[in-house]
Amino acid sequence: MRNLPNLISALRLATMPVLAWLAWSGAEQAFAWLLVVAGFTDLLDGWLARRYGWVSKLGAMLDSAADISIVTVVLYAVWTLKGEVFVHHGFIIWAIVAIWSGANLLGVIRYRRLPSFHTGFTRFALILFGVFVLVLFFYGFVPWLLYVSGAISFLAGLECLLLVLFIDHWQPNLRGGLPAVIRARRKRTREDE
Repeated sequence: MRNLPNLISALRLATMPVLAWLAWSGAEQAFAWLLVVAGFTDLLDGWLARRYGWVSKLGAMLDSAADISIVTVVLYAVWTLKGEVFVHHGFIIWAIVAIWSGANLLGVIRYRRLPSFHTGFTRFALILFGVFVLVLFFYGFVPWLLYVSGAISFLAGLECLLLVLFIDHWQPNLRGGLPAVIRARRKRTREDE
């Protein structure tokens, strides 16, 4: 049972080619429903890992890889199935892609692996962006939802980037996010004085 979250993450990764094919073939409704399933598995594996203490380095890396894969496939689907969003509001999406790509690239350079911090703010941003995507595919484009989820996602990416700069060693599933790291640094600084 301890490896159940890892298995769920691996299954989510396995759905990515299917999701990409559905987007490429224009099967918008099938794509949207499989995306709901993939999103649910993302919530489930994280909840199981935290609830039962089944947290592992492999699980953190699998979850991060699955998250990056699903975001990549979703962006491809938005590009191919809802191209008007990119035409009129692409700067928001490209800003999010840029900040997260920078944070992940810096994490790989610094730690030799994806950051995998999984802060509460990042989880909130992913859920909110997921809500935007599901609303987009099931009901249509809601501009304010893109702007709100985009701003939160960008700020979460900025938090990840700053965490990579502040934390010397790889540390998955970071509790408290950037505020906790800043408090810990201040405390160490005071103790060193």
